[in-house]
Amino acid sequence: MKEPEFSTTPAISFQSIQKITKTSNDGFGGKTKIDSIIMSIRFEDGDGDLGITAAEMKANAKYKDFRNFEVDVLLKKNGKYVPVLFSPKIGGLINFQLRPDQKPGPIEGSISYSTQFVYAFYKGYSPLFTEFNDTLKFQIYIKDKAFQQSNTIETEPVIIFQK
Repeated sequence: MKEPEFSTTPAISFQSIQKITKTSNDGFGGKTKIDSIIMSIRFEDGDGDLGITAAEMKANAKYKDFRNFEVDVLLKKNGKYVPVLFSPKIGGLINFQLRPDQKPGPIEGSISYSTQFVYAFYKGYSPLFTEFNDTLKFQIYIKDKAFQQSNTIETEPVIIFQK
């Protein structure tokens, strides 16, 4: 079977976004709701250099603050989406499914990333957030070990902090 031919610059496409709301202890003797947002993307990379091992990070200073999955948050305000800055930024280091033989070559697949929004702390995320019914979209891109950045995709909107 012939291997697919992909660019050595990673490429991604939007697959799905899902919200799961649950109730949990708020740490102060009460209960609060939490929205878990699960974003799924498809990825492909021609040389398979997505992901990084702990040994690679430790051995090479250029990977000291390496992140390969970046997520920007957009909040709908007055009919337009505006960026919301998070510190620390959403995203981080994702382990991608590599080739079974661990040799360079094309890889493709799906990966999901989740983040949470706790109702009780809505103002702590950003002063732009309101108490109920904020609409968000997320922009996502990935990077490979050569620091090549993929295209940026945008998710469908999702409403958080619903009553």
